[in-house]
Amino acid sequence: MSIGIASPTAQSDATVAQATALTDAVSSDQELGRDAFLRLLTLQLQNQDPLDPVKNEDFVAQLATFSSLEQLTSINEAVSSDQGVTATDGVRVAIDSNTAVGLMGREVQVSTNTIDYSGDGSTRIGYNLEGPADNVTIRVFDGSGNLVTTLVDGEPEQGNANIVWDGKDAEGDTVGAGSYLLVPSAKYQGAPVEVASGAAGIVTGVRYQDGLPILITDEGETPLHAVTRVTEGS
Repeated sequence: MSIGIASPTAQSDATVAQATALTDAVSSDQELGRDAFLRLLTLQLQNQDPLDPVKNEDFVAQLATFSSLEQLTSINEAVSSDQGVTATDGVRVAIDSNTAVGLMGREVQVSTNTIDYSGDGSTRIGYNLEGPADNVTIRVFDGSGNLVTTLVDGEPEQGNANIVWDGKDAEGDTVGAGSYLLVPSAKYQGAPVEVASGAAGIVTGVRYQDGLPILITDEGETPLHAVTRVTEGS
């Protein structure tokens, strides 16, 4: 009985064929998975030149690459799973909570066309200008649609700014607490320009609703995601 022994050339050819097949598979996927990486590494070790083996530092570097690949694969699998979605949501909530607490004592502005007036003292009404303007006018209406007062900023700022309303109507009488409608308008060199109204307040606290931070201000409450401007508190 004879036993066939493959020649070095035959072994080399087989190795080349295996490596080529792996390379083709990787090229078709456009990424090197951990299984393919391990097979290529194993082929390299099995068929290295005994007179010129792989250097220790090169092998360590390849193992480090595999370790990084393994970690990235685990992260990708986690993010793709329900557990990953939960973790991502948790990180987002933590960031939002940290941001909300960092706004304590600052003035924030939100985009809105109504304000809830407390009936006591003055309040800040915000606006946002897309471009330059000669003046900004904000008309304030009560719940019945009656014009309460007209506020004018003769030196408006481009971007987010605000006008202080003293809580009085056009006759100088203090209005009652309630919700008021804001109708802004602006002109530049006689032509109308786009402007949006808003509300501004100093953040005095934070509460949470369904896990999301709600800013408590001296003018009311607003969700964190609605904030369009943050400035130092006055």
